[in-house]
Amino acid sequence: MNNEIKKRIEQINSGQVPEGYKKEHGFIAPKKWDIPTINKIVKATSRPVDKPKEGYWRLGIRSHAKGTFHTFVENPETVAMDELYKVKENDLVLNITFAWEHAIAVANKEDEGKLVSHRFPTYEFKPDSVAGFYKYVIVQPRLREMLCNISPGGAGRNRVLNKTDFLKLNIPKPPKTEQHNIAEILSNCDRVIELKENLLTEKQNQKTWLMQRLLTSEIRLKGFSGEWKETKLGKIATVIMGQSPDSSCYNSKNEGLPLIQGNADCKNRKTLPRFFTTHITKECEINDIIITVRAPAGYISMSGHKACIGRGVAAIRPKQSVKYLFQYLLLEEKNWCKLSQGSTFDSINSDDIKNLKIKMPKETEQEAIAEILSTADKGIDLLQKEIDEYKQLKKSLMQLLLTGVVRVNELEINNKPHKEQEVQAC
Repeated sequence: MNNEIKKRIEQINSGQVPEGYKKEHGFIAPKKWDIPTINKIVKATSRPVDKPKEGYWRLGIRSHAKGTFHTFVENPETVAMDELYKVKENDLVLNITFAWEHAIAVANKEDEGKLVSHRFPTYEFKPDSVAGFYKYVIVQPRLREMLCNISPGGAGRNRVLNKTDFLKLNIPKPPKTEQHNIAEILSNCDRVIELKENLLTEKQNQKTWLMQRLLTSEIRLKGFSGEWKETKLGKIATVIMGQSPDSSCYNSKNEGLPLIQGNADCKNRKTLPRFFTTHITKECEINDIIITVRAPAGYISMSGHKACIGRGVAAIRPKQSVKYLFQYLLLEEKNWCKLSQGSTFDSINSDDIKNLKIKMPKETEQEAIAEILSTADKGIDLLQKEIDEYKQLKKSLMQLLLTGVVRVNELEINNKPHKEQEVQAC
């Protein structure tokens, strides 16, 4: 990013108006951009149809600008309205009851023909407005704030937005060519992310297939033979049940030992605690296997450091190959909930863990199996890291391009294989 752009960003962040920009309706934007009201960008469109006599698909809008979803209405008689409205691809659709929760979306191809009630007004974009551009504009936090401000208070969550007030909101409007270009850059990011996420799912499925066969001896590695022995986990590992320290000793200042409490610290397979504690009760060591024992029970991760473990988790310290046992417990993860007990919330106890039956080949075969599965995990982790980086890239581009802080002609785009793109501000 060159110095001119850095200076511009600093100026805008401090409320100053850089050269070539203007401040209008609370927005700092390029002088060539308009800041019109929404009714200059879209027009209300109504496509009324009689309520179907047979089952039909209804369109809904997720809160927090998370897109659309579909539900099938089997019995139309349960729907009070006699008239519904048809949605078309690229419509701007708003849920006026939950607009304050950012329930707004641009309809996609799969939404075509779905039906909505009068509480979901639909709008068509005018010829000089690009639906693909505004698909990204409407998810911005600033629009959520504006929608919340114009949604009057009511009982509970009932805060119905007035459609006239919605159309009076101001949002940026670049020239149509620039709208197209911005939409293309961001949609390319989405395509890359989608491709990588599909590849990630494929790799995860491949790894699951390997686990199900290698860890059950359905498939044997070349050069290995002999019977597998079945033993209880308590005979090959030490189980340490967690105990929560005094809550007054919790902190986020890296003081004391990291505190591993439960699912939130284990769900990504790596223990990355959010809190530390200066009051130590039960501890885990590096490479201990961590299992959640309550609410919900059974999630598995590996400790990358010495830590304090709360009562929501237990540490398993293997006497043999930790990598093999870790992979075996991952395979059993879906079955742990069957061991859950208690009426208040699911939990498993020390005996449940110790009595789990484990199939064990000779140690050399354990290590070979663990190496194959660990290599698969490394590939999955690397791909997940790439996905996270692309998502962060897209987020950064949205912040810069949709506000005009950086213009399309100021980006340097390098083509890469598989339609991937690396984008930098010159």
